[in-house]
Amino acid sequence: MQGSDITWARIAEGKIVVATSERAFLHEEALAFGGPFSVPPEGPVSLVATRNLLDGAVGVAQREGPAPPRRELTLTGWIHRLAGYFHTTHATPPLMIEAAARFEAEGRAALAAWAHAKSRDEHGHDALALRDLASLGYDARALVAAHVPETAAALVDFFTSLVRGPGDPARCVGYAFALERLAATRSAAEVRAVQAVIPRGVDATRCLRVHSAAGTDADHVEDIVTLAAGLSYGEREAIARAAYETTRIGKIARGSAARSDEQLGAMFEPFRVALET
Repeated sequence: MQGSDITWARIAEGKIVVATSERAFLHEEALAFGGPFSVPPEGPVSLVATRNLLDGAVGVAQREGPAPPRRELTLTGWIHRLAGYFHTTHATPPLMIEAAARFEAEGRAALAAWAHAKSRDEHGHDALALRDLASLGYDARALVAAHVPETAAALVDFFTSLVRGPGDPARCVGYAFALERLAATRSAAEVRAVQAVIPRGVDATRCLRVHSAAGTDADHVEDIVTLAAGLSYGEREAIARAAYETTRIGKIARGSAARSDEQLGAMFEPFRVALET
């Protein structure tokens, strides 16, 4: 796509991400409105500048505040993560159908088509998390009904507010970008690290493999970049802001969730059943 190689978006009060074809950087203003980037850029934006804009919004959130505490990867911790995968993937298809309906009612064909495609692409991914939990010897549906990890709950609540609440529903594109951009960074080494804590011969990384660099999320990221590049400045800014907010919410929730392996193990024990054969 041809277009300007410079754009920007106000992602928070006094914080503007400026993107060019070379890089993105944060411009901070003392006043919420004013300064060199107070006038919205006009016309289409190139794919590379759009990609840098959205990456920049995610990067700002990742660098803000203290990093969440790193915890050793354990089998119990992986079960906790699988429950989170279930809840975030389970929410996506129906909420994207709702978003598509809003876009259609507003005559926004490109956004409606993207939301419908997203709903189809994500259909059944929650079942992968359930199969992984079952392979580890748990009553998967009962476990996820009883256990909603804090990070997943915060993300799904935010996603729901973007689709159903006031404001531009295009912000749900930014939510999807933030999660899929993170997934695209998960390497084969991360998959192997998880496999190392899983009992030998058990396949419990189906959901992770799909939501990793080996899956389709990298393609989905590029789909969003192409979509956002062709939208208006206001829509693109809403998407960048939501990508920033989604990343920030996930980071804060991870930092506040500090259950020990012993606590998690005690929560999961009532749902243990015979391993799949």
